[in-house]
Amino acid sequence: MIKKVLSLFIILALMVPHVISSSNSGKTIIRVALLDSFIPSFTSPPEMEEILSGYTWQCNTTYEFHTEWLSDFDVASGKLSEFDVLVIPGIGKEFWRIADSPSLSRWKQEIRSFVAAGGGYFGTCGGANVASSGLLPPESRGWNHWTAWEWFMNRSALGLVPALSYQDMADPVASTLVWKNPARVGFSAYVWYNLSIDGTGICQNCRINGGHPIFHGCENDRRLIRWVAGPALIPVAENVTVLAWYPDENISGPYGNKSTSIHAWRYDGLHFKEPLDFWDMENIIIETHIAGKPAAMACTYGEGRVVVFGNHPEHPVWKGGSLYEKDTSCNMMLHKGLFHWKDREFLPEDYNWWVVRRSVAWAACVADGDLPPVEYE
Repeated sequence: MIKKVLSLFIILALMVPHVISSSNSGKTIIRVALLDSFIPSFTSPPEMEEILSGYTWQCNTTYEFHTEWLSDFDVASGKLSEFDVLVIPGIGKEFWRIADSPSLSRWKQEIRSFVAAGGGYFGTCGGANVASSGLLPPESRGWNHWTAWEWFMNRSALGLVPALSYQDMADPVASTLVWKNPARVGFSAYVWYNLSIDGTGICQNCRINGGHPIFHGCENDRRLIRWVAGPALIPVAENVTVLAWYPDENISGPYGNKSTSIHAWRYDGLHFKEPLDFWDMENIIIETHIAGKPAAMACTYGEGRVVVFGNHPEHPVWKGGSLYEKDTSCNMMLHKGLFHWKDREFLPEDYNWWVVRRSVAWAACVADGDLPPVEYE
């Protein structure tokens, strides 16, 4: 009889994967795996660690996030089973994963299996792209062909979220030399044209879904969130909840916001008379097409929960400000880049940290009433 009871207990335990652990101190520990980014100039991965690592809050019990960096080899070798949530922030090496066969893409299979078995997933920007069902075809975004970046991003998609990414991504040098159209860089210009954390992207007042637990309790129906040329998310199924929407006004274009519109720049590395001038500003305004589209989503995948943001709630934000460009004799697209900002008012660094914390906790299946507190500026 005792053996039968023990056997039944073991079977039931195996049927409840990724149970959040309790430590000897009485805290409920949420184990968070962080994947690093390929491009070191972007601060999203270390920001995620700062926001999450060691953070505690009290509800019906005391909760605490424990974070650990995982390598690609760690993921591929099955180490995700030791965690409750995987966080993929920023942009970069996740787009290497173009194969789908188990023998060639153990990394992708491990993530899918981890979430399907009850693990959580939280991704921002590139982490949203890789969780999606792929990119919207270029023809649906006003282009004739995939760029190399877009092809890799599309092939790397995990399919955790039933949505297509509305994502322009093109190397600005290739846009000139290969595509013969500097504007082909699309809205990824807001990354490439200023590769500094102080300048890249813009800040937008996004409408939020106060009916979802992540934003429940937020006093306002809009939240200022930093966008850094990440995707809009186009649902392809009904089993997904939109968490936030981009504003109705285009960022750039003939009818876009004048303070954030941007020109296309043509690469010209053959300025022998002006050897530091690699770029010439074209008389072409880049058009963005994500206005009014979903910016963030939540869904389930198998037994697991997934939260993705096309924008960056982990990044610092500012109020106001206007973007300006200046075609000089030394446009190198380094550091501050081809566009700059003026008249901005920066808000506290931790302005949106509660959004990240509540998203990760929800993905870890923390009860709705036990999520980290909503905080205000």
